[in-house]
Amino acid sequence: MPSLGADRSPLRIVLCPPDFLPFREASQGKPVDATYVIQSQLAQRLSARANQLTILSTQSNTDIICATDIERPQVAPRSFSNRRWFSLAGKASWKAQQAVGIPYLNVFSNIRLYDAALQCLPGNDLVYERNSLYRTGIATASRKLGIPYVLYIEADEVLEFDIMGRPLMGLLRRRALHGIGHNLRAADHIVCVSEQLKQHLVRRWKAPAERIDVFSNVADTDKFRPDEVARAEIRAEFGLGDSPLVVFVGQFYQWHDVGTLLSAFAGLSAARPNARLLLVGDGDTRKRMAQQATNLGIGDRVHFTGSVPHGSVPRYLAAADVAVVPYPPLPVDVWLSPLKLFEYMACGLAIVASATGQVVEVIQNGHNGLTVAPGDSSTMGQAINRLLDDDVFRAQMGHQARHDAVTSHSWTLYIERLETLFRKIIDDAARHRTARGDRGYARL
Repeated sequence: MPSLGADRSPLRIVLCPPDFLPFREASQGKPVDATYVIQSQLAQRLSARANQLTILSTQSNTDIICATDIERPQVAPRSFSNRRWFSLAGKASWKAQQAVGIPYLNVFSNIRLYDAALQCLPGNDLVYERNSLYRTGIATASRKLGIPYVLYIEADEVLEFDIMGRPLMGLLRRRALHGIGHNLRAADHIVCVSEQLKQHLVRRWKAPAERIDVFSNVADTDKFRPDEVARAEIRAEFGLGDSPLVVFVGQFYQWHDVGTLLSAFAGLSAARPNARLLLVGDGDTRKRMAQQATNLGIGDRVHFTGSVPHGSVPRYLAAADVAVVPYPPLPVDVWLSPLKLFEYMACGLAIVASATGQVVEVIQNGHNGLTVAPGDSSTMGQAINRLLDDDVFRAQMGHQARHDAVTSHSWTLYIERLETLFRKIIDDAARHRTARGDRGYARL
């Protein structure tokens, strides 16, 4: 049987983001969580290379979307799960669970998703799913149909809830753990965002290391770049003039240590009363951070933008002199791949970052940025001040960061590498089927 990837013909890929609506909003340029920015970029760039994409995702507990055009989404066809008896059984089950205090466990939703996937997946070469808590239907259908299934993981979400102090409990925890384990076992290959996460998947989940590839997040180096026009416009909008500007972009999650950044800024602002701090984004801790800024006496020097479209972020970064990636000390090594880090780099900004996880693999202290101990506001303030004090050193750090982003952390390189991996997985699956004499799946 000839290699499916040898002719470099377009691939037929089913991309499965967690939820359809925020995925579509990301493609429309609306403010959404970073995971949907990444999924949207992935879809656009795979399509731009002439691959044929289908989006399979949930829109509600009952509706599943199967779309080749996300602006004209179609509800996926279903068979047995579309019958009245199935709907009545699902409602009865949920009422029984409510009666005895059992949380919604997504059992019937997963069966609907499995049924829809059985209808939508045939004829495609590969399924690429971003892991989602409690969701196993797509993995199960992929295995049944014999279509290569690749699982993309940004984090162990059960661990995230633990670290945030909101651990999943009881049956809900068991259901979440079962879902992650099921998908990891079903996957022909796993893509994760950091070496730290890979090691966690191997240790905690016994995932085979040889089936895991690390794809750190990257930046659009064409859109994220130094921009003197945008710099002047944003500085005029906020009345900054020539004031030194420090920036943070993020969702204000608990592991985004904005509190330490505020304390660091308060420490340096006594000597730099004209310095300003711009915090771009929103999230659970924003109100608390605004109150902390007031308590520190820097409320008039800190600007909170709230949520902004991802397409507007480069303009805010262009106005900055220093960008910060703050993390607190955590009980586990940080498993994340900070999107903000690579976008800061692409904009040619001098960076101060907490020395943890993937950050220390990307930022070499004194070469393309400065690293500081997590949670240390004094050292962070000194690092920011050092960059603001020395225009030449700051420019050197920013220039090197931009160079590293373009040469090592761009979407162009990411997509080329991912497509190569996809073709290898498809080829391997074809060889295995040939060895078994299995003709149940063929590329038409």
